Amino acid sequence: MTETQEPLKPNPPRFWFLCYNLLLKLVSGIILLRSRNNPDLLEALDRRQDLWERLEQSLKARDPQKPLVWFHVASAGEWLQAQPVIRRCSEQGVQCVLTYTSINARRWFDKQKEAPPGVLIHEFIPLDRPGNAKRLLDLLRPSKIVWVSYDLWPNHVWEAARRGITQMLISGIVHQASARNTNMIVKKFYHTIYSCLEHIMLVSDADLERVRQAIPEHPGLSVMGDTRFDSVIERRDGLTAPEWPKGFGEGTLFVAGSTWPQDEECIFPVLRQALDEFPELQLVLVPHEPTEEHLVHAETFFQGIPMVRWKNRDQPPPALRILLIDTIGLLAGLYRGADLAYVGAGFTTGVHNTMEPASMGLPVFFGPRYDNALEAKEMIELGCAFSIDSPKTFQSQFFPLLENPEHSKKLGEQARQFIESQAHAAGKCLPLILNDL
Repeated sequence: MTETQEPLKPNPPRFWFLCYNLLLKLVSGIILLRSRNNPDLLEALDRRQDLWERLEQSLKARDPQKPLVWFHVASAGEWLQAQPVIRRCSEQGVQCVLTYTSINARRWFDKQKEAPPGVLIHEFIPLDRPGNAKRLLDLLRPSKIVWVSYDLWPNHVWEAARRGITQMLISGIVHQASARNTNMIVKKFYHTIYSCLEHIMLVSDADLERVRQAIPEHPGLSVMGDTRFDSVIERRDGLTAPEWPKGFGEGTLFVAGSTWPQDEECIFPVLRQALDEFPELQLVLVPHEPTEEHLVHAETFFQGIPMVRWKNRDQPPPALRILLIDTIGLLAGLYRGADLAYVGAGFTTGVHNTMEPASMGLPVFFGPRYDNALEAKEMIELGCAFSIDSPKTFQSQFFPLLENPEHSKKLGEQARQFIESQAHAAGKCLPLILNDL
C-alpha cells in the first residue's frame, strides 16, 4: 500500500450478515445431528466446553505492557505456518494468542510436553456467532489479528472491523477449484470479509489473482510466499536422525510416510519386488493411522521379510529389512536419516507434507492428487519429485533411482535447494505485523 492510498473502510455487511447468520443457525443444527455419528466432530464440540473459563484463567499471565497479537489457524498444518511468525513476534516483545478450529490441532498440542514458544494461550476459537465474537474480543483486546492461510471466521472478522482492530491474512491461498474462485455469490460474500483486512499476503501470483477477482480495489494485496517453508527449515535444523536398530540404516533407506491404504495398494507390490532385486534396500513404513489393523496388514503383506515394529526395535531380527512405525510423531526425524521418500494421501484427500523430506535432500514420490500443494507441482517441474498413479508408474520412476544412487542424491539436493530458495516469507510479513504496535 503506497502512502497515498487509504485503507479500505468496510461497509457494514448488513445483507450478508443476516444471510450468513441465518444459514449458520441451519448449519449448526445439522452439525449437532452429524456429531452423533462423527467422533471427531463430537470431540471438537465437547472440548469447547469450559472454553471461556480456560481463556480467562490463561489471560491472568497477560502482560498489559506488551502488545498482544491474536493468530488464528485452521489446524496443525496451518500452525506450522504461523509458528515462525509467532516466534519472531515474541522475540520483538509481543505476546501472542493462538486459536484453532480443528480437533486435530488440539490433539497435536495435547501431545506436546509444553506450550509452544512465544504463545501465551492456545485454544479453540469459539463458534462463529456474533455474541461469541464480541465476548472473545472483549477478553483478548488484541492490538492486531493475523488470520493464517484461509480460515476466516466472518462474525469474528466483521466484529473486529467494527472495533477498528487491524487485521491481516498471511500465507493466503485460494485453490483454483474453491467456491471463492468459481462462484460469483461466494466471491461477493468474501468481498465483505476481505475488505476488513488491511493486508492480504498471498502465497503465489495465482492466489493473488483469485483474491483480486473478489475485491479488485483492495490496496493491500501482495505476494509474500508461504511461511511453511520457514517453519520446515527451522524444524529440520533442530532434528537429528533417529537411533536405528542394530544393523539398520546402512543401506539405501526408503521412508513411506503417512500412508493410507490406497497409497499402500499402489506402492507395496513394487516395494516387495524392490527388496528382492536390491539387497541394499531397507524400508521404513509409517502408516498415517498406526492402528493394529493397519500394522497387521503391512506385516502380512511383507510376510517372510525380516521386519520389526518401532516399539520392539531393541530386539530386531537378523538381516532386518523393514522397520514398521507403530507410534506417531516420529516422521520428520525418520526422513532425516533416509535417502528417498514417499508421502501419503495423494490417492485420497490430497498429498501431505512434501516439504519435510525435500528439505532434507530426498527425492519425493506421491500419488496423483497434489493440487493442494503448489510446492509438489513445482518440484515435479524441476524433476526432483514424482507423481505416480499405478504400481507400473511407481516402478518405472523408482527403480532407476535405486540403480543410480548418485543421480538420486543429485535430485535430492535439487529438492533441498528448492525448499531453501522459497524461505523468508516470515521475515517479509513481520514488519507489517509489528508496524504501529
